[in-house]
Amino acid sequence: MTHSPLHYERLRLRHLRLLQLIDEHGSLRSAASALNLTQPAVSQMLKDLEFAMGVPLVDRSVRGVVLTETGLLALRRSRSGLATLDQLVRELDAGQTLSLRIGTNSALMYNIIPEALRLLEVGRSKTRFQLKTGLVGDMVEALSEGELDCYVGRLDWDQVPPRIARLLTYDPLLDTDLILICPVDHPVAGLETPRARDLVGWPWAMPSRESNNRIVLESAMRSTGAAGLTAAVEVSADPNGLINLALALGMLTCVPRVALNEHSHARDFKVLDVANLELSSIRIGFATTAELRQMPEIADLREAMLRAARTWTARTNEG
Repeated sequence: MTHSPLHYERLRLRHLRLLQLIDEHGSLRSAASALNLTQPAVSQMLKDLEFAMGVPLVDRSVRGVVLTETGLLALRRSRSGLATLDQLVRELDAGQTLSLRIGTNSALMYNIIPEALRLLEVGRSKTRFQLKTGLVGDMVEALSEGELDCYVGRLDWDQVPPRIARLLTYDPLLDTDLILICPVDHPVAGLETPRARDLVGWPWAMPSRESNNRIVLESAMRSTGAAGLTAAVEVSADPNGLINLALALGMLTCVPRVALNEHSHARDFKVLDVANLELSSIRIGFATTAELRQMPEIADLREAMLRAARTWTARTNEG
């Protein structure tokens, strides 16, 4: 089967929606019903789509139809594009200006994100911004599904499914480290040279088990032979919440350095320098899809993020 330019030019939105319906229902009859078409018409639509792409997109059997690996890739691409188009229709219908949907980690809401938006003169520009915070896996999945226009945060490529990784483009922004903190009156804060074993037995305010930060911390503790931290309270994707809880409840916690707000609580906690504990640094980056990368508003946002990251890095190095 070879690519057919003629069939490609004849494609319509419903051809792409057909892939979604096949994936959901596993049946051409059900897909036809959802599109309010006859089954022969839908079968012809599928043939036109396969001729346009030049590859088989479904496997047929007596039990129904399923997308091939190539069909799943086409679905990923089309789903992102359709979601973006749906968002545009909603904005135009409501008489709104363009709204960029940004996924991020809460740690960046104290420094990098506000500075980047300040550089973009938010409030005076026509572009609006919708920010959504959450765990890395959820953010990356939402980006691949077209529910977000970009993602700013930690991205460990070995944890990103290949089906998603090949859809994304990426720009590194900055490197930050994980730090351990506790109230200044905590017993561990009084140790001249604390070691990993000194952290065991105390209550912790911890990120959720799915958090990369917690995974890194517990792995580093195991490597010293001092495993078994006690998570007295868990907070999902909120470093500021962890800091507040640690201070209020007299606990230890672990947060990215980029999450620290130098104007808040700085005198109330101590950053611990644990002699034999090595916590790997965190790479923060800007990810979007190849289709959206050249969009002027996305390009401007990416440049603002890069400038904000350079400012934070310079300030941190000076300190």
